[in-house]
Amino acid sequence: MAGVLSSLVTPVPKLPFGTLGAQLAIGAVFLIHIALVGFILAAAALAPVMEAAGQRRGGDPNCLRYAHGLARSVLYLYSLGATWAVFGVVLLTGLYGRLIATLLNQLLLPLTIAFASFFIGVPLLILYVYGWDRLGPRLHLAVGFAFAAIQYVFLFFIVQLDGYALTPGSAVGVGFTPSYPWLVLHYAAANLSWAPLLLAGIAVWRARRAGARPEATYHRWAARVNFAIGSVFLMAQPITGFLLAEAIKSSAQPAFDNLFIFNSAALFIGQVALLAAVVLGANLVFWRHEGGGSQSQTGATLTIVALAGMAGTALPAAIIPSNLVALRYVALLVAFLATAANLWRYLGSIRHGRAAGGINPVAGRLIGLVGVCALVLSLYMGVIKENAKLPCGIDATTGSSSCLLTLHQSAQNFSAPRGYLP
Repeated sequence: MAGVLSSLVTPVPKLPFGTLGAQLAIGAVFLIHIALVGFILAAAALAPVMEAAGQRRGGDPNCLRYAHGLARSVLYLYSLGATWAVFGVVLLTGLYGRLIATLLNQLLLPLTIAFASFFIGVPLLILYVYGWDRLGPRLHLAVGFAFAAIQYVFLFFIVQLDGYALTPGSAVGVGFTPSYPWLVLHYAAANLSWAPLLLAGIAVWRARRAGARPEATYHRWAARVNFAIGSVFLMAQPITGFLLAEAIKSSAQPAFDNLFIFNSAALFIGQVALLAAVVLGANLVFWRHEGGGSQSQTGATLTIVALAGMAGTALPAAIIPSNLVALRYVALLVAFLATAANLWRYLGSIRHGRAAGGINPVAGRLIGLVGVCALVLSLYMGVIKENAKLPCGIDATTGSSSCLLTLHQSAQNFSAPRGYLP
């Protein structure tokens, strides 16, 4: 035991490439975990909603099959997502012991509630999936909504960790920092956007490979419905993203500077490019989605307006001076208003019963591309946000930093005196 205690004061374990290796290891593990959990959160919310829609339509087989498929996917991925989380926490504890211990001490109650929710969520999930044909319709639907609620209770509490690490100097009740409400909304909307968009691309692929006509018809329906759901929640992203950035700016200026000036400034070029790919790809799908290559003049005009808006958003600082930065927001607003109008037309075609018709081959490929870009954009934005938490050191005189701990402090182990541990 003396050997174990003495090891607590030694330097942190080393990975290849030093600090870079540690960041890559933790980053890769948590990106996989976040992707899995994001999909689970989206699927848990959509499954009971689609089941309710199916029951309301007198047992619509498409809606009920969609809901059942999502529920089974959650069952298959639930343990895998939790395993990646445990793996990530082990790496954090070993490589950044003081950081993880500080966060756990500050946020012990909300994190305990978050992880305790698994004791309720797992039985509900099993009952929801395996009770599909055994429970009454109302009871089964209630179980589905209860499971979805538990998943969002988990999100509600776990995001307190992220909000506190991002803006720790302005905590209200520790976890409820100024960035917290916008982080919750941004995460929830992002998951409900990229997951259905990705599923739409998978459905297009499965429709093309389907041997039987009814199978192909169902997957074409699923592709259009998924794309509609993902696009609706895409509309919320610039609003919640803007409010999140403003909250960080007003409460943690060094972290804001890291986002837009120092650590992550160059990364925003990639973010704008990915966002443009998603927005413009979605507009092209709205315009060209119907079989036979329908080319509405209205759809074409709205797509061109969206393109012009995204181009204005991406203009370099040399063209848009700092005192006219609001022009970027105006251009982004124009792009999303045009996209919303195009989306409304797309939703109208689905409401009029054309959801299961043929999909234009070009639109089908674009649906797959948009789904992949949406997933990459969601993960990429997470990387940018994490960079805002890096040691700031903005003021060389005072050493002021919005970060919870410096990188050096985060990598220190605690020194436990003899007799303190058993």
